[in-house]
Amino acid sequence: MLAKRIAPLLCVALVGPVLSGWTDAAHAQSTSESASAGHIEGGIPLSNLIATVAKKTGKKFVLDPRVRSDIVLVGQDPAGVSYNDLLSILAIYGYVATETGGYVTILPDANARQVPTPMVSGKESYPDAEVVSTVITPKSIPAAHLVPILRPLVPQYGHLAAVPCVNKLILVDRFGNVKRLKAIIDAMDAGEPFKPEKCEYPSPSSSSK
Repeated sequence: MLAKRIAPLLCVALVGPVLSGWTDAAHAQSTSESASAGHIEGGIPLSNLIATVAKKTGKKFVLDPRVRSDIVLVGQDPAGVSYNDLLSILAIYGYVATETGGYVTILPDANARQVPTPMVSGKESYPDAEVVSTVITPKSIPAAHLVPILRPLVPQYGHLAAVPCVNKLILVDRFGNVKRLKAIIDAMDAGEPFKPEKCEYPSPSSSSK
C-alpha cells in the first residue's frame, strides 16, 4: 500500500521539473523572438545606412530634409549593403538618388522628373533602381497611341509623353521599368512603317502679331 501511494508522488516530482524547464525554454524563446521582432520593427535610420555605404564607396551624399525613414532589413547585414542595394532600398521607401556636382543627392521620388538623370540611348547599363531618361522612336505605331496604353505602367513620379511630329516618346523612369516598357513596345511595333504628319509651327513674327 505504501508503494502505491509513493508512486504518484514520485511521478509528480519528476514531471514537475520537466514541465518547468519546458516552460522556461518556451518563455526564453518567446522573449528572444519578441526582442528580435522589436529590433526588426524599429529598423535602422536611413542616414546611418547611407553613412555606411558612403564609407564603403567613397561617394559623398546630400540628403533632402524630407528624407527621414527607418529601414527594415531582414536577412542582410547593414554593413554588406552596396550602392546598388541602396538604390533598391531607396526605391522601396519612396526616395531617389541622383549624382550631380560630385554629390549623390537623396530626395523624395516625386522630384525624379525635375532633376538631372542619365540619358539612355540603348547601349548603356545602369542599376535597375536608378532613374534614367530616354527617348523611344516607334517604327510602326503612332507614339501618341502608346501613351494611354503605357501610362498606367509608369509610376506617378515618372514621366511619359509623346511628340507626334517626330513620332517619339519621352520617358523618365527607373532603368528596370524602362527596359520593360521598351520590350513591350518592341513586341507591338510590327507592320508597315508609320509616317507622322508634318507639323508646322508659326514663325516668331506671325505669333507676335
